[in-house]
Amino acid sequence: MIKHLRFYQIPWSHYCDKVRWALDLKEIPYDTINYNPYGKTKGLERAPKTIRKLMPILEDPNNNDNPFRCDSTPILLYLNTQYPQSSLSLFPSSSEQCQQVFDTCLRLDSELGLYTRRIAYVQILKEKSSLMSILLGEKYSWAHNPDDIRSRLFSPFIACFMIARYRLHRIREEQLRERTEQILLDIGERLRTHDYLVGEQFSAVDLTFCSLIKPLQHVPCFFDDNRFRIIFDYHERIRQKYDPKYPNIDNFIEKIIDKHRLQIKTNEKSLITRLKIFIHRINFIQRIFFAFMTMIVKTVYGPTTDNEEVPQFNVLSSQDNQEKAAVNDQRRITFKSIWSMIKFFVKYYCHLLFTIPNQAAYLNRKR
Repeated sequence: MIKHLRFYQIPWSHYCDKVRWALDLKEIPYDTINYNPYGKTKGLERAPKTIRKLMPILEDPNNNDNPFRCDSTPILLYLNTQYPQSSLSLFPSSSEQCQQVFDTCLRLDSELGLYTRRIAYVQILKEKSSLMSILLGEKYSWAHNPDDIRSRLFSPFIACFMIARYRLHRIREEQLRERTEQILLDIGERLRTHDYLVGEQFSAVDLTFCSLIKPLQHVPCFFDDNRFRIIFDYHERIRQKYDPKYPNIDNFIEKIIDKHRLQIKTNEKSLITRLKIFIHRINFIQRIFFAFMTMIVKTVYGPTTDNEEVPQFNVLSSQDNQEKAAVNDQRRITFKSIWSMIKFFVKYYCHLLFTIPNQAAYLNRKR
């Protein structure tokens, strides 16, 4: 009898959704353990010290030699190899085609997955920044309520870490919207003549792509763009046909965002909301102040000041698929002194107030 696998995840991570989907699709029994980024996660103390503490991580008690696996695409390959009894294979039997699928998944993880994560976080900071408190959710129950006063107090500090860790204040300079659009347009061209992304049957590439674009369903500049309708229709079709948990796949953050948008839409009709919007539009002093402060922040905290946060993980370059890993863009944040910590929070709080709104405006600018 197969022992339950242990699936360590961040519930809202699209990389974790990818592994969750594969486990459900192959009907492999598993238990879910939510990762605690600010404390200990029960079970991970058994993991080798050399393993990268990046979610998802899979622990397979049925494998006594090497039970721990990390990085979503190598995990998919491992599941396909270790549990071949499923009628649906995620990788072709041909070694050449299998390598093509594997490399394509890694490329999507290293490009599209990183872009959509950063874009989604900027969208969250724009719409409801107090949602950042969810990162404390494994430690404090109140963190699951973004309207709690404690969530509102702690979320700016968490947002500072997230901005620095994922360089959310540089998505415009790095042209993330344009890069993402180009990937989607290229995929769209493929879908005009084919039902699947590689070959003529469902594979790990389709699963990977659909998982990685899921956050974009809550980013209006992509979801409402008719150029990408073929992409989201394809996502819907693949989910309906191959995801056993569909349509109950929205995570906590997505549900809160949907609820928040519905509340805003309801409040738009009220007189008080209309009055606030009118005052905001005619408040030229506020606009001038914001533009002035944005210019100051841009001058004082230009791109060269980002060098203090260095990449946290090195990219593995082994030719063995089991050891290959996708590129990861997370930055290491360390404080050498209290003064360096104060400077860090001042810097990134300024970015939160004055840079992130411009990044969000760049994302939502109509083409």
